[in-house]
Amino acid sequence: MSQPKLRAEGIIIRKDGLAILVQCDNEESFYRFPGGSIEFEETAAEAIKRELVEEFDMQAEIGALACLNESIVTYDGRKRHDCTILHWCSIDDTYVSDSIGHKEHAGIKLTWRSLEQLKQRPLYPEGILDFISEKVESVAHIVIRKKYD
Repeated sequence: MSQPKLRAEGIIIRKDGLAILVQCDNEESFYRFPGGSIEFEETAAEAIKRELVEEFDMQAEIGALACLNESIVTYDGRKRHDCTILHWCSIDDTYVSDSIGHKEHAGIKLTWRSLEQLKQRPLYPEGILDFISEKVESVAHIVIRKKYD
């Protein structure tokens, strides 16, 4: 059986509160928060900071822990367990006026999207949209268990 995958991602809300910075492909077929895999001996906050610099040349202030999201799914007969640690983060809003391209992958970008726009496509990790929409102020533990056929 495979091991759980451990990720760290940053939730960055624009200063006016009207948009959230998300990563997506150029077609915007999905959204997720910027971040990536946590390396050995690295904290989630350190991973978010490193990934933003490596992928987008972006400096961020890493804030408080927002939530832990566990996604335990089965699809095509294969099981997957992802653990994503999400922190509240902030950036200089002027750095990303509309979108910014990934340094290593031409088909990936960061862009500002409203909550309404985020409802139009899958947002990963699953369950996070409700957490953000409800403006939960305490740390949450979101568990998603699904079987896809």
